[in-house]
Amino acid sequence: MKTIKFFHPEETFVYYIDKCFCKVVYSGHQYQLLVEIHSTDDLDHVEADAVQNNFPQVILSVDDFPVPYKNTDELEGKHIDIEECYAEIEDEEGEIVEFFYTNVNFSEHDFEADKNRLSFFKDETGALCLKWKGAVQDFTEETDEYISFELECVFSAFSHEERD
Repeated sequence: MKTIKFFHPEETFVYYIDKCFCKVVYSGHQYQLLVEIHSTDDLDHVEADAVQNNFPQVILSVDDFPVPYKNTDELEGKHIDIEECYAEIEDEEGEIVEFFYTNVNFSEHDFEADKNRLSFFKDETGALCLKWKGAVQDFTEETDEYISFELECVFSAFSHEERD
């Protein structure tokens, strides 16, 4: 079973992945990466007094990040760096628009994730896999400090799609 780990100074939070998907879609004259990873809300493996009990489930996502790949098959062996969780981009009317690319969500509260490195590979069965390392705002104290995290997941044949 693949996991999500947050390396909090007091304890390492460990979550088990419930579902995940990966897509490359064509939108707005470019190809964009979409990834979503949901943990279970099972905390039976966590000590009763652990800080993690206050955060029973997590969802990590990448939305609308521009990539030079046309489908998920092209992701194999690639590394995608998303240094900042958002970018300010000028639209066609000259207005500055914020695009949020990465997000970590705990119980409907969103937190910024920076220094993201997504590494795609295929396992021995040929399934697309992701190893994601990054840093998220300290969600336990809601400060501007960052907590590093990493996850590894396997996208089943039904959890990723291709669109040309």
